[in-house]
Order: sequence, then C-alpha cells, then structure tokens
Amino acid sequence: MVYEIGILGRIRIDAHSLSNEGAVGNVTEPRTVVLADGSKTDGISGEMLKHIHVEATWQLAKKRKLKLCPSCEKLDPMKADGNAEVKKQKTVNEALNRALECTICDLHGFLVQKPTLSRKSTVEFGWALALPDEFHREIHVHSRVAPGKKEKKEEETTVQMLYNRPTRSGIYAFVSVFQAWRIGLNEIDYKYIIDRTLRKSRYQLVLDAYKAMMLRIEGAMTTTRLPHAGTYEGLIVHSDDAFPVPVLSPLVRNYVDQLESIAKQTGCKTEKFASLDDLLHKLDNLKKEEIYELEGA
Repeated sequence: MVYEIGILGRIRIDAHSLSNEGAVGNVTEPRTVVLADGSKTDGISGEMLKHIHVEATWQLAKKRKLKLCPSCEKLDPMKADGNAEVKKQKTVNEALNRALECTICDLHGFLVQKPTLSRKSTVEFGWALALPDEFHREIHVHSRVAPGKKEKKEEETTVQMLYNRPTRSGIYAFVSVFQAWRIGLNEIDYKYIIDRTLRKSRYQLVLDAYKAMMLRIEGAMTTTRLPHAGTYEGLIVHSDDAFPVPVLSPLVRNYVDQLESIAKQTGCKTEKFASLDDLLHKLDNLKKEEIYELEGA
C-alpha cells in the first residue's frame, strides 16, 4: 500500500547547460542559487524538472490511450482552463469533477480562472542544487557565420558573430514527492471520481514518467550540450499510512543515515539505490503496490 513516495538523491551531471537565467547581450547566464549560509551554487529549476516529467507523462498517456482534455491533448499549459466542458459547469464541485477526468490535469494540477478553481499537483519537484563544493562552471566562446556583402564590392564575404554559452558540471541534490493518495480525489467533497483500476493506471504512469526523465535528462541547450549523466545514488522513501514521507535535502552530508532513522520513527519504508539501473528496478517494484485510499472517500 502506497500513500506517498519521496525520491531523494544525488545525480552527477557533466558538461550541461540546463536551466539558464537568460541572455545578457551575447552571453547566456546560468542559474545561480544562494543558500542559507550565503554560499552560491549552481541550480536546475524545479519548473524545468516538472516540465520534463509532464512531457513524459503526456507521451506515455497518449500511447496508453488514457483520457486527456482538449488542452492536454496538445500539451497546452492552460490545461483545464482551456477545457470548455469544465467552464460550463454550474458549480465548482462539478467543474472539478469534470477536470479530474483528464489524466494530466489530475496528476499535475491546474488553475482555472472562471470559475475560480485550482488543483495542486500530486507530483512535486524542488530545485536540483549542486553541492556547493562539487560543481564547476565555465563560459565558452562560440562563433557562427552568416553570409554578407561588403559595401563597395560585389563578392560575398562572411561576418563572424560571437556568442558565449555556459558549460556546467556538478553533483546535484534532487528531491521529489509523489502524493499517490490524491490521485482522482475531489478535494472539495473528498470523493474519488475515478475507480481503483484507473487510479492504479495513473499511479503507474507517474512512476514510468519518473523512469523516462531519469533515462535522459532534457532541458535547455540539449541539442549541443546533451548532459553527461553519471552517478545516481540516494533513497526512495514511501509511506503506507496517512503520514507524509520525510524530505531531507541530499545537500546534507549524512542525509541517507538521517532519513533511514526518521523513517523508522515514522513507519516509512526506505530503499537505497546506487545506480540508475538500481533506481529503475525499484520504481518498477513500486508499480506493483496498491494505492492508499481515504476511508469513506
């Protein structure tokens, strides 16, 4: 029985340029995060990680013919706000029930402007933060060439344009929580609007989307800086009762020992993973579990 799942670990990623701040002139600026002690580190935003998971969910849902609303069929970020069937409902409760029929709206949340209606995602991501003493960044100069003409001559010449892009490498602390118990749950009247079989299929979909995103980390500039993903190590924590899984940052040096100790106190179960292959096998094993259901819901 699974109530919640937490994935907490460290991933080594070399020579990437994921998740940048933007461009200043011809220089692309990497993400920088300031920690509580004032130290600065490299970061990959939770927004980017969540987007990767949403896209993997979308592709798998279409392949498995799971229901998607008109917006999510096109992977439109509007989600339920672009679903006319949701907006024409007479009550907020009815609108929520209609929105939850869509796999992605149910799993990844949405915001509807009218009627005012929102749903928190069942899948959460924090920033992937490089260990402050285990990351490196460089700015590399590149050039591109465009055809042009000299003012006084007819022959073609070339104009060189310089641009600067970051290359980053580090060991990144990764945190994610999946609230499986909320799948299909209307959190106005606290009733499940889909049956157990469909809840289970959506639960397995989320775990497979985790697998897909770990197999190949997508993001910014992957056409020329496809990440060299290396070490995967950490812990999967899951609870089988109505109790949250502990989330302790892998930035903490002894996070695995602390999480195992906390899990014993709270009745959670932990499973270490020491490689990508190990992580994928453990996610597959979790797919066999049944999902927690609120009593009377």
